[in-house]
Amino acid sequence: MIETIKAYDVLIERLNQNIRGLKAHPKILDKEEHKYLYPVYEKSMYIAICSSDLIIGLKYLDVSNALKNGVETNYFSRNVAHISYELINHQEKMVGPDVAKTIKNRIGDAALSEFKSSAKELKDVKKQYHKKLNYIRNNLFGHRTANGSEMATAMLEIDAGEIYKIGKQIFDVYIKVIEAYVNLLSKL
Repeated sequence: MIETIKAYDVLIERLNQNIRGLKAHPKILDKEEHKYLYPVYEKSMYIAICSSDLIIGLKYLDVSNALKNGVETNYFSRNVAHISYELINHQEKMVGPDVAKTIKNRIGDAALSEFKSSAKELKDVKKQYHKKLNYIRNNLFGHRTANGSEMATAMLEIDAGEIYKIGKQIFDVYIKVIEAYVNLLSKL
């Protein structure tokens, strides 16, 4: 278990080092000629922050589940489901029109292919799990149903393993997107 936690911690620290590095862009790229890069840095930082939130949720879901702490496992299952819902439901935030325009103008349409591939993967996840994640978000975590019995029953039906699998699948896509941004920034 200790090795698993250390592996999560290394990944979380690396993501947050990237976030800190990306956050420095206004100070480093302070010339007018670099301003076109700002939206790309902002978007890559957004992706890194979302990935960090998700991996932290996955870490604690995994640890709670391994320790057989049912209450915490359920809590982190709902947390991961909520984050996962937000990430698959707002795929347009992965690139956005301003970043797409910069990419097209500077490199060409072909540079968007990695992002399109990742968006397709997320659409497949959304197609398969949207209803389940939406229910958890709207009734058990992000918003809560006022009916305690309904909420308790639904919480007991959450499959932590399935939620972990969904979150991990989304995290893997977001890591590909971060890699695509790193590659992109080296070409811009």
